[in-house]
Amino acid sequence: MTEAILATSGLRARASGHTLLDGIELSIFPGRVLAVLGESGSGKTTLGLALHGEYRHGIELAGSVRLHGTELLGLPDRRRRAARAGVLGHLPQHPATVLNPVRRIGSVLAEYAGLRHRHRSARRTAVAEALHAAQMPAEPWLLRRYPHQLSGGQQQRVALALALITRPEVLVLDEPTTGLDTTTKADVTNMLAGLVGAGTALVLLTHDLALARRLADEVIVLQDGRVIEHGPGTRPLHAPAQPHSRRLLASEPRLLDRPTGARGTRHGVRDLVVRGLGRRATDGTELLADINLVLPGGQCLAIIGRSGAGKTTLARCVAGLTRPGTGQVLLGDVPLAATARQRGPAQRRLVQYVHQDASASFDEYRPVGVQVARTARLLRGMAREDARREAIELCESLGLRADQLLRHPFELSGGQLRRAALARALLARPAVLLCDEITASLDLVNQAELLDVLAHARSTMDISLMLISHDLAAISGIADQICLLQDGRCVETASTYRLLTAPESRGARDLVAAARLGHP
Repeated sequence: MTEAILATSGLRARASGHTLLDGIELSIFPGRVLAVLGESGSGKTTLGLALHGEYRHGIELAGSVRLHGTELLGLPDRRRRAARAGVLGHLPQHPATVLNPVRRIGSVLAEYAGLRHRHRSARRTAVAEALHAAQMPAEPWLLRRYPHQLSGGQQQRVALALALITRPEVLVLDEPTTGLDTTTKADVTNMLAGLVGAGTALVLLTHDLALARRLADEVIVLQDGRVIEHGPGTRPLHAPAQPHSRRLLASEPRLLDRPTGARGTRHGVRDLVVRGLGRRATDGTELLADINLVLPGGQCLAIIGRSGAGKTTLARCVAGLTRPGTGQVLLGDVPLAATARQRGPAQRRLVQYVHQDASASFDEYRPVGVQVARTARLLRGMAREDARREAIELCESLGLRADQLLRHPFELSGGQLRRAALARALLARPAVLLCDEITASLDLVNQAELLDVLAHARSTMDISLMLISHDLAAISGIADQICLLQDGRCVETASTYRLLTAPESRGARDLVAAARLGHP
């Protein structure tokens, strides 16, 4: 019988008196795929780090993690890294944690390739092969860029290339499809299937049930750090035995092609052009070209498209975080100043932005609740205690407990931080709310709950929503209109009903077809 490459026994993790993992028993074999499912905060990311013998600050590990028979827990850092080199790879949930912000992409990839290859030509070949496998071009324009010059999806694929470049025997992938557009997600899924066929073992820590259905040989479901369901193949996805697993499946989004109407005050952008990579606004590459959009009050406009299409750039322009070359952002009939700094306090309050990387939008040294409440104090002039009370009430409605608000950002999961970021924006009582990949880090249950909160907020608070998303199935249930961006241009804008039932552009047809793959 083939021996396990990686195995755990009685694996436990605790932090501040809380149990994060409780007695995890796993065996990872060559060419096999283990999918680990569970809600945000169930322990998936902690498990992914523990499989490397690593842990976040304040966490204590116990039990056993063996890689080819070598115990990783308690091993000195240098010997642990040596034991993992070329054997165990890791794609973290947040690519920023492995991409050095002050180093160019090419130099980091070459350094990783140097772990296996001594000669420069061999390193160049390894870099090109890893980028190709991660669905990225090995072009000079990419290798010269810094991480902040890439979109979230591009950062995710570069981080995946870093994990692949040493050709490890086991890959631990924490939300590998987060931040990827629907078409690229299908390509990456096929690429991962190819790796498995060549003998690589995968551990998928994911909320993506379609990905698990396509690839998993074995599925476990975590709840509060405990394995509550474990089965071969995709049995736990088709015939779950536990109520929690059934609730997870019931929350999976379906493509919803329903007709919608329009109402309310009209916001939008007019003739927006953004250029980048130049010293002046008239220099450089066009990132957005001639964007014209209308966003009625109380309605939801979804912006979709492949990574690098310009979705985040568009949202940042509306928020005043990126200065457009030409064009206007309109709040009702009032043109807004080009940047948030030039806008008055009232206008800044009325346009709020939930960032794609929630962890980067919080100060790591201050409690999360203090930072959420600060919005009401600064933008609405509320007293400290009133702001704190309203922040707690709003966060609890989003699934965050009052005691969690006392923690620092690094003590919360990615999904919990995303909900805190949304609460912070809603606390401003905005007229326009921009959400950049708001559901990307959330499990299906919390994703469905969060979208319900957004739907309730837009109807009761008369908020206009602009959702940047790669997940067409998730946003189809809330979006009234969808705009498809390609290479910085709006190639199709239509009601959700029409785009899903009668897409006109080839890009929209491909997107709808890819979104239907892997869904029941």
